Amino acid sequence: MVEALSMKIKIPYQDKITLGYSLARSAGFAAQQWTLPLFEFITTGAKKSHKALEPHKLRLAYRELFRLLKKDSENIAQGIYPVEVLKPETVARHFMRYPRIIYDGYSIAKRRKDKSAHDFDAEAENFMKDLPEYYQRNFHFQTGGYLTRESAELYEHQVEILFSGSADAMRRLIIPLVKQVHPGDGTGLHFLEVGAGTGRLTRFMKLAYPKAKITVLDLSYPYLKKAQDNLHEFDRLDFVQGAAEDLPFQDAKFDFVYSCFLFHELPHEIRRQVIREGFRVLKAGGCYGLVDSLQAEDTHDFEWALEQFPVDFHEPFYKNYTQNPMEGLLAAAGFEGLHKDQGFFAKALLARKPSE
Repeated sequence: MVEALSMKIKIPYQDKITLGYSLARSAGFAAQQWTLPLFEFITTGAKKSHKALEPHKLRLAYRELFRLLKKDSENIAQGIYPVEVLKPETVARHFMRYPRIIYDGYSIAKRRKDKSAHDFDAEAENFMKDLPEYYQRNFHFQTGGYLTRESAELYEHQVEILFSGSADAMRRLIIPLVKQVHPGDGTGLHFLEVGAGTGRLTRFMKLAYPKAKITVLDLSYPYLKKAQDNLHEFDRLDFVQGAAEDLPFQDAKFDFVYSCFLFHELPHEIRRQVIREGFRVLKAGGCYGLVDSLQAEDTHDFEWALEQFPVDFHEPFYKNYTQNPMEGLLAAAGFEGLHKDQGFFAKALLARKPSE
C-alpha cells in the first residue's frame, strides 16, 4: 500500500478526505488480516501459502486496491452515492467483535486442516431442513455456514479482513452502472436484491436511491434477520426468505434485480436458473445487475488468486464459476446491452431485458 500511496496521482481536494479515510480503514483491516495466519500457525502448524506472499503479487494487489478506493472516492465526490456510505460503526463495537473473530479463526483453521465442510451445531441444523443441498455446507469453513446468528454477526467483518477493507467499495461498483439508467432518487422504482445476506449492499443502494422500494431476499433466516436489524432506520424495505432460483414473485414485477457475491457460491445450473428467474420477474426494459468475483477472462494479473481462493476456503463451485463467464449466461438468458466495470478482485455487470 505504501507504493500505491507514493504514486504520483493528482487527487482533487474534495476527494482527499474520503480517500484518506478509506485508506486508513483499509490499513486497519489489512493489519487484522496479517494477524490471522499467526493464529492459524499456532492452532495447526500450517503456514500461509508462499504464493500469496510473493512481493510482486502483493505490490500488484495493493496497487489495484488503491485504484478501487480512489474510484470509490471519486464516485462520492461526483454525487453518485453520498458520503454516508462510509459511515463507520463505533470503535468499541468493532474491536469487541475482533476477539470473537480470532476465536472463530481457530475453528476455521481446524476445519480447513480436517477438510470438514459439513460441521453444524443444533441451531444450524434446525434452519437447514428445508434448504437446498448446495447451501448445506460451511462456506469458507466458517462456523455455522450461513445458518447461525453468530455467523451473521461476524460475516461482514470477516469479509473485510479477507479483502483488506475493500469489500464495501467492491459492492458499490454496481451503483454507477445503475445510475446511468436510473439517475434520480428512485421515486416510483421497485428493486429486488437476491442473496442479500446481512444487507450491506442494500444499505448502499438505499442511500443512493432513498425513495426506491427494495425487496430484500435471502435463503438464510439468521442473515435476513440481521439485515432487518442493520437496516432498521430505512423505510420502503420488504424482507422475504427465499431462493434466488425459485422467486416467490409474479412476472414483470421489478424495475431492477441485482445480487452481490452470490454467483460464485452456486452450482452452474443453479446460476442459470437464478438468471432466468431474474429475467422473468423483471419488467420489460428493466435492468439486471451483479457484483461478484473476477473470472478467468477478466484478469491475467490475478490468475494466481483465482486458483488459490478455493484452496484456502471451502468454495466448491468457484473453479467452475471462474471458467464460465457471467456475460455469456446473461446473453443466453436474453439480456442485452451489457455494461461492465471492475475493481480489485470484483467485477460489476449490468444488462437490460428487451423492451416489448
